[in-house]
Amino acid sequence: MSERFAQMLEEAEQEYDLVIVDTPPVLAVTDPAVVGSLCGTTLLIARFERNTVKEVQQAASRLTSAGVVVKGTILNAMEKKAASSYGYGYGYYHYSYKPTIE
Repeated sequence: MSERFAQMLEEAEQEYDLVIVDTPPVLAVTDPAVVGSLCGTTLLIARFERNTVKEVQQAASRLTSAGVVVKGTILNAMEKKAASSYGYGYGYYHYSYKPTIE
């Protein structure tokens, strides 16, 4: 929470295009809430099959209650067996109507 840390982030922001700050888990300590309030974007990291939905919700809630806006979530450590196929597809929808005859 020192002023020096905020100054260091400002200097890094002017020097570099992208500054990534990694913090400990928000459920373990309060550091992420303090650091998140000084950052432009906050992302929540969750580990596949390790973090429960409730843990992710609690983490987001703690950050939100500290005034930190969580912009997204990254799911890491995906196992190939759980996601056996990758790909993108496009779905096309067709809408039509039939006039009612009175």
